Amino acid sequence: MHSRSIRAGYVLALACLLSCMLCACGGGGDSGASSTGLIDLTSVQVTTQAGGPLAPFGSTAGGDEVKLHGRGFSTGADVLFGNVVASVKRVITGEITVTAPASREGLTSITITNPNGDSATFPDVFRYIAPPGVTRLNIITGPTAGEDRVPIAGGETLEIEGTNFKNGLQLFVNGSRVTATFVDERHARFRAPASPSEASVDVQVTNPEGLMAVLPLAVRYTQEFSLAVETGGFPERHARHLFRRAAFGATPARIAQAVSDGLSTTVGGLMGFSNDDTVEDAALAVYGGNPPPRDSLSSRLNRRWWIHMLIKNSNPFQERLAWFLHDHFATSDAGFAVDANWFFYKQVQLFRRFSLATSDATGDGATGLAYNWRDMLIAVAKDRAMLEWLDGRVSRVGRPNENFARELWELFTLGEGNGYTEEDIQEAAKAFTGFEWWRDRAHTIYADDRLDMRYRSGRHDASEKTIFGVTGRFGYDSIGPLYWKEADGANAADYDAAVDTDTRDTDGGIVALTLRERPDQAAMFICRKLADFFLYDDPHDVVVKPLADQLIASNWNLEPVLRRMLLSRAMYSNRAIKGKVRNHVEFVFDFMRTANVDLHPTSVVINASRVETRLQQNLGQVPLQPPDVNGWPTGTAWLSSQGMLERVNFITYAIDQLDDFDLQIVPLIPPAGQRGATQLVDHLAKILDVQLSGSARAKAIAYVTTQESNGTTVPFAYNPSNDEHVKMKTRGLLFLIAQYHSGHQN
Repeated sequence: MHSRSIRAGYVLALACLLSCMLCACGGGGDSGASSTGLIDLTSVQVTTQAGGPLAPFGSTAGGDEVKLHGRGFSTGADVLFGNVVASVKRVITGEITVTAPASREGLTSITITNPNGDSATFPDVFRYIAPPGVTRLNIITGPTAGEDRVPIAGGETLEIEGTNFKNGLQLFVNGSRVTATFVDERHARFRAPASPSEASVDVQVTNPEGLMAVLPLAVRYTQEFSLAVETGGFPERHARHLFRRAAFGATPARIAQAVSDGLSTTVGGLMGFSNDDTVEDAALAVYGGNPPPRDSLSSRLNRRWWIHMLIKNSNPFQERLAWFLHDHFATSDAGFAVDANWFFYKQVQLFRRFSLATSDATGDGATGLAYNWRDMLIAVAKDRAMLEWLDGRVSRVGRPNENFARELWELFTLGEGNGYTEEDIQEAAKAFTGFEWWRDRAHTIYADDRLDMRYRSGRHDASEKTIFGVTGRFGYDSIGPLYWKEADGANAADYDAAVDTDTRDTDGGIVALTLRERPDQAAMFICRKLADFFLYDDPHDVVVKPLADQLIASNWNLEPVLRRMLLSRAMYSNRAIKGKVRNHVEFVFDFMRTANVDLHPTSVVINASRVETRLQQNLGQVPLQPPDVNGWPTGTAWLSSQGMLERVNFITYAIDQLDDFDLQIVPLIPPAGQRGATQLVDHLAKILDVQLSGSARAKAIAYVTTQESNGTTVPFAYNPSNDEHVKMKTRGLLFLIAQYHSGHQN
């Protein structure tokens, strides 16, 4: 670990120094040595320093082994370092080995006295040096500069803090020497070397004299800041993580296929797909087999319709991203008029088509948005459910409602107080006027008396507004296909779906204005939320900023941003994997997708209704009913004792279905010949991606080989060749393993 040339230089210099010292004090003691002339000291050698024998240096802490070479030494000789007695370990011809006592820093004399009284003192031939000490590591530059935590990516400037540093010190990171800059006796700086993997490593400081100190595991290398493509292969652990975050889990077969395909192909397949019409058609069964919902449909049926697709869609990223958008644009059906519930069907379809190509369409005939964030914001501004939820339908010229204008910037595009003022909100509220309820009583557009939203120019404020310091006639970016001419509301001829914008809004819409005037804030805001959702909680700007720059460069297309995240090293870093807490919906849907549980083998209606009932009544989280405009909470808020109990109850219920519909258990069982108790436990833990502790694993294995009898645990002759034994124990292990801590992490 130490430079031989440097060490040799020190040895040579010290040997010369010692030679001069000893020559000066030899003979009749002309230089102050008190001697009979029979004792002579020719060299002093410290043998226990980590850097090797660099005589005559010793530690002020004492305890170094020192060899004194010379002549005239007798068995039983005493040795003093200054005025302190050293412990003599052995005396042989021409050599005394001692343990140096502690002393203050500086030069000291050595006195040797034989039992017969012969004595000699050799002044200033041994130097005590205070060894370095290390106390902490500080990050000077990089993403975590100034923070208490010390994860680094490599390349940052770090500062080691301690005591007794010397100019010329050497510094080692994980055993490899790095260039160190001496600051003062308490501080030294260095540039962190790169590391190909995530690990915590030692930092060692060695002073020029060879004395050293180590700060164990001081530097924690991480990939959490890297958006470079992950190149370390695509192991099962990473595949399961990807499907947890981007797909609500996956079956063992799907995971195996992903590992075989590799990361790039798998991500490409998740993000690029065609709408699954078969799943959409099946989901309509919850409405009694009718086409998309009519005004008589209930909010419960809407939830069941989407639940079926969330669990069964063969394009799981479509639903996962739609779920993110549903939480981002949080809208609840609680309190909606009965005949307005179909608005939520349209809103969910809007979220689902965000990831579809423009050449594709959802079941309602609406085409995809191809990940275009600008188009999504424009569509949300005129979305029927949003207009009802944030009072857009009652906002009209002379009486503008500020709710949507406020939430557009605070929750949807910029972040609270970030780049706008209260005056901006008041002016934007004027732009967001013009919609109202409308009912097709003439039965010319719909086949029923359906409640709808329509834009009426007479309700819109087309005056000049000043927003972000820009004055113009701003309004909705798009009102199509919801324009209703002024004449007579009952006259269907007055409805014109071809009108896209109010011709008086000559300076464009508020969404276009926001993205033009506040691009950096808008890009950072949505990219931070997406990174928080897909990567890990509270992502650093060093991750978010490149994503935001990419979003602006791509003209607000989120596809390359999402793809970059899913392929990145940050996505598969230790901070990301199992780094988030699952909410109840994620827990339930992940278990059902992973275990491929159907609550009924053939009935979509029964499956969806049973899941919806338990989410609603027991777990308290259900699609289409976020608690408020901020969406659902995150983190440990989901880990209440009651919530954990209800999750276990759901698993119990779901596994009961495996008893009823026996074929579902087969894909979860390991191959024949690999069904021993230990193998079965490890196999199911891997499927559920649960890391069992040693005691938990032992408990699970013991479960396989025991059974309950009259309240007592007794041995069970588990036979891995007996299919019924294997199925029975598989069901029990699923219940047991899914409860453990890591089963609730995402």
